[in-house]
Amino acid sequence: GRKLQKHQRDDKMTNPFRDQEKFMNACDQSTDTFNEAQYKLYCDLIEEEYNDEFKQALATGDRIEQLDALIDILVVTIGAIHSAGFDAEGAWKEVVRSNMSKVMPDGKVRKREDGKVLKGPDYSPPNLVPFIKSE
Repeated sequence: GRKLQKHQRDDKMTNPFRDQEKFMNACDQSTDTFNEAQYKLYCDLIEEEYNDEFKQALATGDRIEQLDALIDILVVTIGAIHSAGFDAEGAWKEVVRSNMSKVMPDGKVRKREDGKVLKGPDYSPPNLVPFIKSE
């Protein structure tokens, strides 16, 4: 396939967690405490985006709609994380740390036949307890 050209980057790095937080604030939605109804809404939206939008775009081979659906899935997933009152950035960093612990001493990962990354000898699971804010 052809290589997609990367768009010019801003001086500041994009932070999807903060971007969604700003949008949710503009929508008068809570972002730092558990909001059960709002959380349910976002969970339903995740399912809708995946089952309706993404699967349809895959079935038709529409790459623009695939990208749109994938970004929308990220947006509503981040919305769910904020609606649950979770520390999104802290949890992200911990999961990335855990994923990176799968890297072998040679700087590479080992994979199953289907491409799934396997846990290496230095793997440690994520500890997400600190990122669940108490009520």
